[in-house]
Amino acid sequence: LVLASLLLIGCGTSDQSKSDPLKVFVSTPPLIGELTPGSVPVNSVPFTMTINGSNFLPDAVVFWQGTPQSTLFVTPNQLMVKLTNTDLMFMGMVPVYVRTGGQNSNTVDFEVTAQ
Repeated sequence: LVLASLLLIGCGTSDQSKSDPLKVFVSTPPLIGELTPGSVPVNSVPFTMTINGSNFLPDAVVFWQGTPQSTLFVTPNQLMVKLTNTDLMFMGMVPVYVRTGGQNSNTVDFEVTAQ
């Protein structure tokens, strides 16, 4: 009976206009194009950074040095994240990436420069 049911389910036309309930949806990974600003001096005042890119979803989270940050979804092409004075205490390159839809974006370095 189970085999007969599977055969009936598997049989059908190859009409492409019908949706396939077993089709797997694969989304395009998120991509960071630009961080604005791209750098600030060490010990700067807190500010909001804009992340422009593509394929962001409402569940997007920005990671700063591997730590998730409170992220505001603006559009599928833009996110905003507030950086605190703690985030800006040390000079150097800070890796930034976005996780959305279960996928990670490319990593872009943000530079905390000397004063």
